[in-house]
Amino acid sequence: MRTARAPVCLGIQICDLKKILLIEDNAFLRRTTADILELAGYEVSQACDGKEGIEVAKRELPDVIVCDVEMPELDGYGVLHYLGSNPQTAPIPFIFLTSRDGAGEMRRGMSSGADDYLFKPFSEQDLLATIQVRLRKSAITHREYGQAPTRLKEFIEDASQQSGIPGIELGDKPKTYESKRMVYTEGDKALNVYYVVSGVVKVLRTDSYGKELIVELVKSGEFFGYMEVLKGGEYGGAAEVLETAEIHAIPKQIFLDLMHRNRDVAMRFVRMLAGEVEANQERLLALAYASVRERTAIALLDLQKQFADAPGSPIMSREDLAGVVGTAKESLIRALSDFKSDGWVELDGREVHILDQVALRRFAGR
Repeated sequence: MRTARAPVCLGIQICDLKKILLIEDNAFLRRTTADILELAGYEVSQACDGKEGIEVAKRELPDVIVCDVEMPELDGYGVLHYLGSNPQTAPIPFIFLTSRDGAGEMRRGMSSGADDYLFKPFSEQDLLATIQVRLRKSAITHREYGQAPTRLKEFIEDASQQSGIPGIELGDKPKTYESKRMVYTEGDKALNVYYVVSGVVKVLRTDSYGKELIVELVKSGEFFGYMEVLKGGEYGGAAEVLETAEIHAIPKQIFLDLMHRNRDVAMRFVRMLAGEVEANQERLLALAYASVRERTAIALLDLQKQFADAPGSPIMSREDLAGVVGTAKESLIRALSDFKSDGWVELDGREVHILDQVALRRFAGR
């Protein structure tokens, strides 16, 4: 019978219980390595081959995967390829264990998407230190940078620390833009990614008839302009200040260096892009199939949700609100009047207050 022992630190600080998946076909090495990890305070799941390891990873979604390279049936590269193709398991840090020493083996593993390598035999300290580094970088990847003005400093510090790019300094004072001032116009060369410290910026596009469609409202703690910088070329739309704003400009080359030289930082922006694509797809469906009243209800609910944690919701003109809905101002006014008659909203000058959110959601199909 095994006697339970209190976890020891071995010089590594662990803030909370993390789950490690260990995939190793050598039973003795697997048990010994699992003991080291458990004594250091980790929760350990074990798999004796690649196929079992994939199933455990999909089921438990561990914080780190430590996997042997040489295994029968499905080797470590096969495990990495499969898990890297699954959106749920792809972000999990992956560490290879191998007895094949040499730079060529390491290059192959890293080019396949592995995060780190441990060569057998390895010491307890090397094992724990490698895992801790991966956990720390994973925490940086999952940090939500778009929640508060202080996140810009954290993003730059994290990215600089990881990428080894010294001396990134944007300065303490962002640039102030007054209401209705353009940050950039459609067709301008994409030279910067922007970060809003305070205020609200609207990103808009104009059709061939001169009609404006507001594709995004950017509030304090959020980035904009990064998609065009990543694509290269010109800004596809214009950015105009809705309410007096303080904005930092991150030069294109600094931003691209951060993206290209460090996968952890790039993953954060990949998730932002994925969320933006999904939101745009939903909006296109609404524009194609929903009535003006339905789109107005959707816009009001989305704005309420977006600015729920902001210091104050933006006071928008009827023209701007119509631009968010994607309709003429007159059509928007009729829809708002109908909602007022139904008792769903209250109109106070330019302000719109939702009175019956349940009814509005039901009408919007939410």
